[in-house]
Amino acid sequence: MRATPNATTAPVSLQNIADQLTASLGRPVAVREGAPHPSALESGAGGRSPESRVVVPVEDRGVTLAHISVRTDAERALSPLDFEALDAASVLVRELLSEDRGPDRDSVLRDLLDDDENVRRAAYTRALQQRWLNRDQGSVVRALLVDAAVTDVQRIAFARHVTHLRPLALHFLALRAGMVMLAGPPVGRDVDDVVLHEAAKHGIRVLGIGTASPAREADDVRGAAEEAAIAASLAATLPQFHPVADASELGGWLLLASASANPAHLHVISPAAYALYRQTDDSQRHTIETYLDVGANVVAACEILFVHRTTLYYRLERMPDVVREALADGVKRSTLHVALKLIRLWEATGRA
Repeated sequence: MRATPNATTAPVSLQNIADQLTASLGRPVAVREGAPHPSALESGAGGRSPESRVVVPVEDRGVTLAHISVRTDAERALSPLDFEALDAASVLVRELLSEDRGPDRDSVLRDLLDDDENVRRAAYTRALQQRWLNRDQGSVVRALLVDAAVTDVQRIAFARHVTHLRPLALHFLALRAGMVMLAGPPVGRDVDDVVLHEAAKHGIRVLGIGTASPAREADDVRGAAEEAAIAASLAATLPQFHPVADASELGGWLLLASASANPAHLHVISPAAYALYRQTDDSQRHTIETYLDVGANVVAACEILFVHRTTLYYRLERMPDVVREALADGVKRSTLHVALKLIRLWEATGRA
């Protein structure tokens, strides 16, 4: 089973951002509200001051919200990756302190996933007008499920790095539940290979990538983003989808992953599935799942299970009464099949 990330993160604060950036740069970092003292900017914004500090003002529509101060030394200059981390930290600071979102590109892209439907729709209209997204030619939302050990600063730095790669033409939207959300035009699967390659170069462990496209008549991309997130989770947990899955390829798995059913309710959902799940020997569960996967076709099931037809009949006759009862009833049989797939999904994600 592949490891899945822990969605729990520390509350976003200036100190939390400073701590993340300190860990990324390996240098002491301070993040403070307001403009820096003029003496800190004697070498210009982002320049090195006499106190051996790099000071980066964080501005929003011409107003300095805060500044990031990084202690430096003569032996080790800041690298391009360090400046990417500083840029990512600036994004987090701006999101934390900005009281009103302006019409700038980053804000519009972030608003595409806003909780307010009106905000999302307005942002989508703006993104279409600016041709950042395209309704006629189609757009694709990508969700990158990243290991929990990766900080928000590192996630955003990597996301913004990817958006500058050509010819990928990807746009960074936001972070959602441990996932990096990107959007762009329809492209081949090679773009995902590039993203995975770049992630490995940056020490970013991407557990799975999910993609989805909004319907042509959709008013926003929120639905596609949610589908992409589910696809990323399935790509991370189910071998048949790893490492990249598109929502259109998931079939019933998309429905199962969207279900809010709780493992504790399995005995109510399907007593037959519950009886098979409770057994220490899962051979009966495997037999029934295979039998149902092929539409109760005995010949096909025997080929997959490598058993004689007589052996399969014998196994079916020895099933618990509640299982044989479910197999004889259309609705119960369908529910049993779905419940067995839910169990498989729960086990893959550590919920069972």
